[in-house]
Amino acid sequence: MPRKIRSDITIGNLEKKLGLDKGAIRNPDGSDARSDKKLGTLREEYQQQFGGPPVRKSKTAPKTAVNAKNKAAAKKPKGAPSAKKATPKRKK
Repeated sequence: MPRKIRSDITIGNLEKKLGLDKGAIRNPDGSDARSDKKLGTLREEYQQQFGGPPVRKSKTAPKTAVNAKNKAAAKKPKGAPSAKKATPKRKK
């Protein structure tokens, strides 16, 4: 498996390294990327425009209400009584 290209390489050097024509790497708006621009900067621009929320740096995922419900449902077997106590019905 090839290594990931470092983010501190300039666009001009990356085009040479990959054997691409000058101007082959583009900005998110479609214009030619400057040859002295860093690849990390270009990645950030693409992430902001097309990627939605920023990429998480840590390995842990945030706990959400959906995840909490899924975990609670997975722990409780189907048909098991609920944890709520039944209230007696009042007679009229």
